[in-house]
Amino acid sequence: MLLSASVYAQKALPNLHFAVDSKSFYAAGRWMPSDPKKKSDFPSETEINCDRQSMTCVEATAEYYSGHPHVSLDYFGIVKWDENGIIATSSSGICMTVTMLISFTDKSISATHSIKKMDNDLKEACKSLGASETMVDAFVVKNSERWNADPYGESIK
Repeated sequence: MLLSASVYAQKALPNLHFAVDSKSFYAAGRWMPSDPKKKSDFPSETEINCDRQSMTCVEATAEYYSGHPHVSLDYFGIVKWDENGIIATSSSGICMTVTMLISFTDKSISATHSIKKMDNDLKEACKSLGASETMVDAFVVKNSERWNADPYGESIK
């Protein structure tokens, strides 16, 4: 009887990789284009760690493309952290500024990639890299319904 109750509880409340307390935030999952018609180009997995004292977030992403694994780190400065969530930004990229919005209530994360003001030569170079317009990505939290239903995630769980 206890075993069946435990199995039911695990199915009803999955172990989401989304945790927050008064000092830190952690999430694991993957970024997906918010437009459902678009798919990610490569399998990937991302972890986000935020520290309230230093007001910083670190995003680590592992991807597999061109036959090789790749790892990247991105750093964000926290603009706001309250009981509702976190707003963090990074302008370290050449072409775009990224604003990450973390909602504690919804257990959701989004990232808006906005084009920076730049001269025409740099604008053309950014276009050739696919950075020509504002884009929004949604974070799919590991073990969420969308994570478990997405066939792209099946290969990287």
